[in-house]
Amino acid sequence: MKNNNKEKENKKTAAETAYAFLATRMRTAEEVRRHLESRGYDAEEITDAINDLIGMRYIDDYLFAFRYYEYNREKKRGVLRAERELLEKGIDKETARNAKEDFLYEHKVDEFEDALEIARKEVYVPSDVYGGDPYVKEVDDRLTAKIARKLESKGYSKGDIFRVLDRIRRESKADIG
Repeated sequence: MKNNNKEKENKKTAAETAYAFLATRMRTAEEVRRHLESRGYDAEEITDAINDLIGMRYIDDYLFAFRYYEYNREKKRGVLRAERELLEKGIDKETARNAKEDFLYEHKVDEFEDALEIARKEVYVPSDVYGGDPYVKEVDDRLTAKIARKLESKGYSKGDIFRVLDRIRRESKADIG
């Protein structure tokens, strides 16, 4: 009996556990919920802790999503990938979409230009470390497929990918001709 009382005294509340979990970085409400569930807290205590943290703005799914789009932009990834990852993290679709639209508007993001920059790095090879001349790779089916796969894996839209491939083909013909 004495051990049970001691265990209960040492056990943290769900809110204390959530605070510690949030201390390292921002988390979504769903991530906090999953963490507390894995620690064995009951559903009511989890809900109360999360609602308190939301009320104090320790958890803000919209802000998390907005910052996540910024992070992905720094990593040269498209918003489709970021949106997919946010949904996996438990952000609801409407919140992710609102944050995406606000992010694109506030930062004046042109994903086509971002994707074009990535594609150009595949085609235009700078001089090597030994001072060799820069050169342009031949834009053939193999290279365009490689570029398309790379852009798709980074989360760019199919429309932007097709436009980029078209532009790269036209640019390479102009460079050759």
